[in-house]
Amino acid sequence: MRPKRQLEFAGILAVLALVLPSAVLRAADFFVSPAGRDDQPGTADRPFQTIARAQEAVRQAIKTDGADVVVHLAAGAYRQDKPLRFTGADSPRDGRRAVWQSQAGPGKARVMGSMPLTGWREHKDGVWKTELPGGLVFHTLYENGRRAWKARFPNHEHDQRFPTARGRYLVSEDGTPKRYNKTGEKPPPGPAWLRWPARDAAGRPVDMPAPRGDKALLLIYTGGKCDWMREVHPVESVDLEARKLVFKTNGLAFGVGQGARFFLEDDLAFLDAPGEFYHDDKAATLYYKPYGRGHPDALNISVPRVTRLVEVVGSSREACAQNICFDGLSFEESDGLPRGWWATAYGRTDGALIWMTNASRIEIRNCRLRNSGRSGVMMIGHNVENTVTGCLIEHVGVNGVTLSNRFSAPGGERATDDRCERNRVLNCRIRLVGEIHTYASCVNLFNVSDNEVGHCELHDSVRYAVTLRGNTGRQYGPPVSVALPPTRGNRMHHLDIRRCGQDGGDMGALHCANLNNGGDGNVNTFEQIIVADTQAVASVKDIAPDGIFLDWPKMSMDQVFRCVQILRSQGKQLRSHKPENGDSARTENVSWKEGFREDLMDRQRIGLTAEFPVQYE
Repeated sequence: MRPKRQLEFAGILAVLALVLPSAVLRAADFFVSPAGRDDQPGTADRPFQTIARAQEAVRQAIKTDGADVVVHLAAGAYRQDKPLRFTGADSPRDGRRAVWQSQAGPGKARVMGSMPLTGWREHKDGVWKTELPGGLVFHTLYENGRRAWKARFPNHEHDQRFPTARGRYLVSEDGTPKRYNKTGEKPPPGPAWLRWPARDAAGRPVDMPAPRGDKALLLIYTGGKCDWMREVHPVESVDLEARKLVFKTNGLAFGVGQGARFFLEDDLAFLDAPGEFYHDDKAATLYYKPYGRGHPDALNISVPRVTRLVEVVGSSREACAQNICFDGLSFEESDGLPRGWWATAYGRTDGALIWMTNASRIEIRNCRLRNSGRSGVMMIGHNVENTVTGCLIEHVGVNGVTLSNRFSAPGGERATDDRCERNRVLNCRIRLVGEIHTYASCVNLFNVSDNEVGHCELHDSVRYAVTLRGNTGRQYGPPVSVALPPTRGNRMHHLDIRRCGQDGGDMGALHCANLNNGGDGNVNTFEQIIVADTQAVASVKDIAPDGIFLDWPKMSMDQVFRCVQILRSQGKQLRSHKPENGDSARTENVSWKEGFREDLMDRQRIGLTAEFPVQYE
């Protein structure tokens, strides 16, 4: 456009700004404040009080033609006792968006899935108690933004070098023998047992208290040396004189044997350390020993009410929830379960601070996600062109970000028509992952294709930084399952990975399993990545954690590694389950092969970019 024409066009815009209604030229705006009222119009000077009321206004606004709809949330806490659910009714069309943003800057508007607890009374020995509503079930607790734990024996001993490890552990002297075989047969349900030592590894007497109730749980790495998956089983009986514990199982494939790490939790007899709680659900009474000093009513103690804080759910893959942006919000304090996430149908029945299915063009931007009982973000089933960018995701019970489409079609005759593809996780700091369950990862990619994970910091994971799984069959079974979608075309790049594998063995910070039998095109790319300090606590006796592990024999072949450097790995830089996985890897400038050149590493661009919010530094 020539200069004269530019001036004329600018003049026309100025006139239009004076004569046309403002809604034509800018977004429809609604305002929300904890000090507002829902019977007000939602303007800047008369804001709504709740997100639910703002959601009603947004749903009306997007029915009319116009620009974006923007909801401005003032600083403060917005507590939810049920998930915030966004559907097609919340989804603008015709290129418009609904934007939910923190008015005072990133992290200031706090969407919280918990309720504060007051009415505390002294119990004894620094333990306080309060009554709760009947029927309330929860598995974690928070004090002033810090996670509290179920009472346990022996007590947790925090290690600054390994902040996600859950020791101190006891180690079995003996127990139920191994029953596992490679045919996939599962032992029948029934009781199992272990015998604990008179003294622990440090020579301290093991004075185990007898559980008082019927809720006590055993958390154990079974098999004597299987330090890769911690199981949870109800305690049936404890014989203090014989130092023998019997527990219920649904079939203990690996047995117990000698050398299995374990601890007990969830009984009032174990409550003796700051930050421990016990919920007597029959008497609807919570017992807690606070971290802080003073009366607990002033310590900001809160109990989670939801396992999913936000749900983004379309009615079908053809009618997705779409065009919604969460900008600068803080999502905090949800509940969860102690079992592994694959036990929740690979995420379909799982919880997260933000859980999505049948979703498209959803943007989670510059948000803070912290203190989740389960995961940070889960995209489950059909998810296309969604973005998680500029986010701080920390202190999560299981996983940071999960993309999972691991679901068979009815009857298992073909792959599902759902697609989890072209999603992006960019410029995020994901740290302190797997605080409740040890089979966890900063990023999971299961049966998904053509997604991108780039310019991220992935730090302090109990197990993986990134793990990929695909559509091959059982580890020692048939080669391919046609009922599952493949994992291919995913690109992981410019990642700064540190201190993963803190409480487990037989793993790699970068992990691949059952992806590709060789030649079938299920190839993923890892490039410009630094993996440092993959280390485990001293109690781990399994295979030491590696920088990269290509798992399952002949089932993780042909993967691409370009400009990848592994530093100070406790195990190997790259380990291959049988040689074919490693031998077939397509490599260029990798530190485990001769000729590696550090000058080809794009160090200035590995990790976060300058656009990462300074408020989260």
